Amino acid sequence: MVGRLQRAVESAGRSQVWILPSVGSSSARPDAPAEARAGSEVYPAVLGALERQARQSHLDVSVNETRSGRGLRVAEIRLSRGGKPFSRWRIREVPRLLHAAIIIDDLGGSLEKPHQLLAMPYALTLSILPHLPASAETAREARRAGREVMLHLPMEPLPSSHAPPGLTDIRVGMNRLEIEHVVDSDLASVPQAAGVNNHMGSRATADPRLMAAVMRSLAGRHLFFIDSRTTASSVAFDAARRQGLPAFYRSVFLDDTESVPYTVGQLRQFRRVLEEQGAALAIGHPYPTTIAALAKFLPILVGDDVVLEPASQLLQVPEVTRLKPPPRR
Repeated sequence: MVGRLQRAVESAGRSQVWILPSVGSSSARPDAPAEARAGSEVYPAVLGALERQARQSHLDVSVNETRSGRGLRVAEIRLSRGGKPFSRWRIREVPRLLHAAIIIDDLGGSLEKPHQLLAMPYALTLSILPHLPASAETAREARRAGREVMLHLPMEPLPSSHAPPGLTDIRVGMNRLEIEHVVDSDLASVPQAAGVNNHMGSRATADPRLMAAVMRSLAGRHLFFIDSRTTASSVAFDAARRQGLPAFYRSVFLDDTESVPYTVGQLRQFRRVLEEQGAALAIGHPYPTTIAALAKFLPILVGDDVVLEPASQLLQVPEVTRLKPPPRR
């Protein structure tokens, strides 16, 4: 029954409705209302869909609608059957839902930082480097915690980057079989990876032939791709789209400078990009300063109108299909 009500709400609101994760959760209090946020354009349709589905399920419906301090509608819905309470819903109107994803890169060296990230009650996406001591266990623990896992696929940087040896896997000049071998091997070390983003790769991602071959490989494995945009010359995002992969790109780097004030400032910039575009993706690293800044700012960022979701879910938002990285200068 709860599932039918939830599906009716989601169908009516699509990307402009968000049902908070406690719905249907075993940890939710029995007397707690199911909470949903609905954009102004879809709020009436969402409320109407919930009422119709409840009546089709032979439930009695009582709706009490009020206004918040900002003049936005809040509907309290009580559902009952034969005079006995069945469930409650609260639907809050917001001007527009904004869709965000945050990827934390460079995991796999140990479990300490993943444990800190998984302890946060937010849908952070964990991107794991292959073949490190804790790569596989990090992926398994993240999946057990309900977090999305990605492969942080090493790619060839520019010679000037002085990258440490052993991490450059996808290189300019590789043939199809070499690429397939690297992708297979790396995915095997990061079990249940749903998608891929590039680690370094300023030289590799600027090579159209190489990126076309990599994206064909990922498409054959039904993965999505996020362009980390380590260079403005990257053609990886365009190559992924041409191969039909669900794809997006990094809007903001959170921690080019390792300090809490800097990363909080970048999170504020991320919020501004969300308001401008409706959807955006940020990438950070498991630095102590980044983890502290996330703990400080995420309760502010994830308010009534921001949905922080796994990267794969962000890719399903209609706004994402219309967005492109800024043009090269």
